[in-house]
Amino acid sequence: MKIEDKTVVSIRYKMENSRGEVLEDILDGLPINYLHGHGTIFPSLEAELKGLNEGEEKQIFLSKETGYQDLDDEFHIWVVVDKVRYASDEELEKGLNPVLSDGYCGPEGCC
Repeated sequence: MKIEDKTVVSIRYKMENSRGEVLEDILDGLPINYLHGHGTIFPSLEAELKGLNEGEEKQIFLSKETGYQDLDDEFHIWVVVDKVRYASDEELEKGLNPVLSDGYCGPEGCC
């Protein structure tokens, strides 16, 4: 299934800055879920992910040159799409906070 509006997407990723410092890495951990097309992640990042299928991977570059004018550095994100499914009516109505796929919200309990 492809990522499109009104789908719930489970992704894992690794994000580095221009110096190669790892800012966040959940490639070997649990994926996060987000509701595509509902503004829960950066719109430009959503555009980069749209059309990808389950199991696909993509490397994304974020910088001023690629349209992210507010950034003061360049970032590299490796994304793995684990799962894509249609959102339920309730998810579309109430939204979906980006949480880990099994509902676990991390070691501090924050989502």
